[in-house]
Amino acid sequence: MKKLLTTVALSLSTLVAASAAVADPYDYHHDDRHHDRVVMTEHTVWKEGARFPDHYHDQRYYVDDYRHYNQLHKPNRFERWYKVDGRYVLVNERTHNVIRVVR
Repeated sequence: MKKLLTTVALSLSTLVAASAAVADPYDYHHDDRHHDRVVMTEHTVWKEGARFPDHYHDQRYYVDDYRHYNQLHKPNRFERWYKVDGRYVLVNERTHNVIRVVR
């Protein structure tokens, strides 16, 4: 009886090993689509009088050293220079409207 059980157990383990060998190999996530994503950046066409988007009201976009740039003048009260998309945008801080755009 012991030989029979050993033979059955060995046969089942061989069957399981054979089915695992036939399965598809692990492909290291090569079929994941997150690698194929194309990052689209939004380039806004800045126009004078247009509303300045709220998500740009952040310190990383501020231009506080306007004196280092020949084209930028000192902003008036309630105005601030921002650098967005490689352009300098003067914005009214109260109305959030674009006053001037400098490339």
